[in-house]
Amino acid sequence: MDDKLAQLTEAIKADPKNPELYKELGNIYFRDEKYDEAIEYYQKALELDPKYFKALYNIGNTYYKMDQQEKAVHYWHLAIEVKPDFDHAYFNLGYHYYQKGFLREAIRALVEAARIKPEAADTHHYLGLSYHNTNQFANAVEEFRKAIALSPEDPDYHYNLANTSYDLGDYRTAAEEWALTLKYRPKDSKARNNYCDALLQLNKFDEALKEIEIVLGEEPEYPPALCTKGELLEKLDKPDEAKALFERVYKLTEGKEDWKLLFEYVQKKMRGDKEVPAV
Repeated sequence: MDDKLAQLTEAIKADPKNPELYKELGNIYFRDEKYDEAIEYYQKALELDPKYFKALYNIGNTYYKMDQQEKAVHYWHLAIEVKPDFDHAYFNLGYHYYQKGFLREAIRALVEAARIKPEAADTHHYLGLSYHNTNQFANAVEEFRKAIALSPEDPDYHYNLANTSYDLGDYRTAAEEWALTLKYRPKDSKARNNYCDALLQLNKFDEALKEIEIVLGEEPEYPPALCTKGELLEKLDKPDEAKALFERVYKLTEGKEDWKLLFEYVQKKMRGDKEVPAV
């Protein structure tokens, strides 16, 4: 940092009216997590050029790191006002809105980011997630496929395409995509359990049972895997063994907020409720 800082300080002495140099100085402090100093130098860049969109954008990023999100959003919007085709600012807005659950706003920003820079895989991914969470499953599948075409080995893209395909009842695609997730992230217990669930829906019980044993070999007390194995044993006409597993899941998830849906699911199964929806 010190050498680069010295070089930029000398460059500013030689060219004190160059906003790019102050922006670069701000970037050094930003990377060193000295956010107040970073903002100070970005503001100096703006004093020289009030429409310098990179400084506006970087101030937004800095405020985001400081957990001052309203200010961050304000500066990203200012950057877009100056440069309407600034895809990075649209992506940051979309990501922020997605994280906050403002999905309509997320979709609006991410659609614009994707229009400006269609080769950005992450933009399509978060757009797909936003569509999924608003039950626009066909649009979600389209966006996940675009992300995968751009970055075929990213396990998250395959994982989320599998999730959406499962929700659409396309269990074959779900199984294929979770299998690809495991190819790139073989220790992902959640993905393997979901893969087993898709195989179960396809009536591939023996194959599913083999896979679920891999999960339980790694995590013997993982409640979703125990539940999936119970469902498999039901299909294999082993009701007593299945019941014992559901009772285990019940005890493991009782009173645990993170497992509330699973707890309610096995509770209904143990009561013998018919047509219990999968979780």
